[in-house]
Amino acid sequence: MAVLAALYAVAWLAPAVGLAYRDGVFLAAAVNHQLGEGLFPVALMPFALLSRQPQWLKLTPLACTILWLILTRRLLTRMGASPECATFLVVITAASPTVIYLATGLFAEPLFALLITVALLSLLDDKPLQAGLCAGLATVTLTAGIALIVAILITLVATRRLRDATVFTCAAMAPTAPWLGWQLSHGGVPAAALHLSELAMLTGNNAMLIAASPFTLLSGYPSLYPGLLTAVALLIVLVRRRYFVPDLFIGFYCLILIWRTESPLHAFAPVLPLFLWMLWRVARSGRFALVTRATAILMIAPALWFGASRVATVPRLGAVTSENGTPDNWREMEKLFAFIRTSTPADARLLADLDPVFFLNTGRITLRGFAPDGYREYYAPPGALVNPDGLRAAIARGGVNYVVLTPDLDLPESKSFHMAAAAMERGGVLEPVSVPGVAGGYRLLRVVK
Repeated sequence: MAVLAALYAVAWLAPAVGLAYRDGVFLAAAVNHQLGEGLFPVALMPFALLSRQPQWLKLTPLACTILWLILTRRLLTRMGASPECATFLVVITAASPTVIYLATGLFAEPLFALLITVALLSLLDDKPLQAGLCAGLATVTLTAGIALIVAILITLVATRRLRDATVFTCAAMAPTAPWLGWQLSHGGVPAAALHLSELAMLTGNNAMLIAASPFTLLSGYPSLYPGLLTAVALLIVLVRRRYFVPDLFIGFYCLILIWRTESPLHAFAPVLPLFLWMLWRVARSGRFALVTRATAILMIAPALWFGASRVATVPRLGAVTSENGTPDNWREMEKLFAFIRTSTPADARLLADLDPVFFLNTGRITLRGFAPDGYREYYAPPGALVNPDGLRAAIARGGVNYVVLTPDLDLPESKSFHMAAAAMERGGVLEPVSVPGVAGGYRLLRVVK
């Protein structure tokens, strides 16, 4: 436990915020009081009003994670797990490198995990109003939370608790209906715009990624092969030892994740302890009981090892490494921020791949220059995600004065973004600006025509 606490402390002390792009979007929404990014930026707003110091801001997801793990242990014991088993599963979840990464960054998953856990506990306590409100707020946090609403509603109707079902539905739909309406009016489900062949590739890849998610979350190593064993174990659980509500929820939840046009790994983290509990129920008794306990204990060691390797980059880079690759060096980023603040006009406009980060740290209006496409970034055959013509048009349309280049090795569009900027530099559209003391890969280019 001391090692685990140390990993969380080091990751929490990392000064970087926004290098994963999504966390920068959440912080920018909180700072600008925007309501289009779900519930998490709203929860972040009071903290951002007082201070934008990273450790202060990261208290929100960290506190949500701690409460989630505590309540998860209570939920597992209420569902029949022994105190020893519940503790094992919670510690294993807490040791996941991805859970550490999400808990000590500005991500919505910890808040979502807390809300679905409270909703399930409220259902067990016969509090349909509280369960419905939490399930609705979870859906506003991550839209996939609609799976919990459907699962609980089916359970209440199947057990003929019609009054509770009515109260639950009204409470859940109060926050959910406006949010779903807003989302449908602003683009809806990205997968709906894909062709049939693209949908087949998307759903097939996501199904394999979801099956492999437990292994990836615990080891930090993305591999599809353990997914076959996970699928077999899951089928055994559903046949032999079903537990209606959480199993139904996880089933619907995975079906929704299959349609996501981005990696489902982070979204799977909130249900990891419930999924492990499903697998544990088969092998917790009989001749496999001792093997199961030993395996549970042994799983903690590699999770801590991979978590430590992720956190080990904090002293050097100022940031925790994600499963996508090495993040930018925050110290070099701070030098670039300082130079832009002091050496460019206050009304200058920037173009950068990490546009929220540069907006927040320089005070300059920053554009990204292209529309992100999750399917093309993560699932489509390799190709240029950003092209020089599109970037040039964005520069002219947005009145951009400077283009900022950073390594962004963990972002899929980084390579084509750099290639497009290099093509414009060769064409005389951009010229380099000398930034003293900054390492290679961190560049500022002036737009000259």
